Amino acid sequence: MRLALGKFSTPLRALAALAMTCCLGSAALAQQAPQRPRAPRPQQQQQRVNWEPGGEVRSKHYRILSDLEPDDTKLYGGHLDLLYEEYSRRLASLPPRAPEIPFVLMFAREADYLAILRTRYGVNATGSGGMFFISPQGAALAFFTEGLPRSRVFHVIQHEGFHQFAHSRFVGSLPPWLNEGLAEYFGEAIVVEGRVIIGQSSAGPVQRIKKAIEQSETIDFLRMLTMTSDEWNANVRAGNAGVQYMQAWSMVQYLSWADKGRYQRAFEGYIQLIHAGTPSDRAFVQAFGTNDLKNFEEAWKTWARNAVPSALGTAAMKLTFLAEGLIQLSHDGVKVNDLEDLVSKLRDRNFRTEVSVHGRTETMEANERTLEIPKDELTPAQPVFDFVAQKSKGLGAVEKKREEEHPTPLTITTRGLEPRELVLKWTRRKSGDFDYEILSPNKAPAPAKPDRKRPEKDAPAKAP
Repeated sequence: MRLALGKFSTPLRALAALAMTCCLGSAALAQQAPQRPRAPRPQQQQQRVNWEPGGEVRSKHYRILSDLEPDDTKLYGGHLDLLYEEYSRRLASLPPRAPEIPFVLMFAREADYLAILRTRYGVNATGSGGMFFISPQGAALAFFTEGLPRSRVFHVIQHEGFHQFAHSRFVGSLPPWLNEGLAEYFGEAIVVEGRVIIGQSSAGPVQRIKKAIEQSETIDFLRMLTMTSDEWNANVRAGNAGVQYMQAWSMVQYLSWADKGRYQRAFEGYIQLIHAGTPSDRAFVQAFGTNDLKNFEEAWKTWARNAVPSALGTAAMKLTFLAEGLIQLSHDGVKVNDLEDLVSKLRDRNFRTEVSVHGRTETMEANERTLEIPKDELTPAQPVFDFVAQKSKGLGAVEKKREEEHPTPLTITTRGLEPRELVLKWTRRKSGDFDYEILSPNKAPAPAKPDRKRPEKDAPAKAP
């Protein structure tokens, strides 16, 4: 989907009041004439809180207030920049209809996130890991990191970052299914060496949408196309939003990739008609050249029943889980010998992470399937995980002591993954903690070699 990089034209100016409705984890924006937003002004305190973000930090595309460690602020700011450029590239044909809102609030603590949004901006963020909001007091993308694995934070800001960007192009005119479906589409993307890889699908959502189809729990296409924000948000508040988020994401996947991109051009046309103000159902019929939505829906169901998780996306998700576990073990001074040892030690500690996908939170934990990578159409051979031996030679006394107290985590690579292999890269911060990055070399690193001890010399024979 080819959806031009717009320049920021939004200074810190006054914001005319905008009506604001908010659903958990996403933004529902008032549909009215676009008005110039202003940055949040958290220094205007209404009650005492502990959030002390310091001065404004600027990334390439965003203005940031953060109380995270500088390295973390830079990490998440850089990630947002990458996704901004991806949104820009794929929405390039749609000119802005309102000024962009390049403001981000990063919180270390969940309590500060909830308190600031409630008391200073009138936003109830309970139950969310982050959101893009607009209120009479300001507008921003906000999120917290406390107790969350990096993978979930990335998913939240990729999803909410789309809502933030899309506001300038649609000003609330996106139908909810498309708004959330595209946000989840970008939320599922993986970033490897500064490249955003879209169109990924993990096992959980793929299996759940199959189950929803089998149990006749999916929503018919006409209702999805015409569902209002109020109806969508009512389901969210009632706790019944799981199916609609999953289906919205699956429908976007289908229209983007099914039958080798058969519907991609029509999907682009549908989005352009929405941008021009055409109602969703009329835009769909016009773009796809059919009003037989029932048959269209059945074709989607057939595709979804046969869908398989993407090997690359699943491997990246599992690598991230293993990386989070390795950081915890390293922090505890626990050394890991190989992959089976890693999984065993994570199971012993009941290690788990939570990842927010498709309107619900998925828990990942170490089990017998942790090291499995599915095959897909790009992987004729079974891809596997492997580990690479750590290099300990040439370390000075200080480095050796540091390694003993806080060992560098295991380096893990894939083998047989297409179109590229994935490898975990570790860097140690000045504090001694570790950062990781997923790299994608043309060729996987050499496998670990087993330790080979010198054969002992034969002992001299004893005299009889």
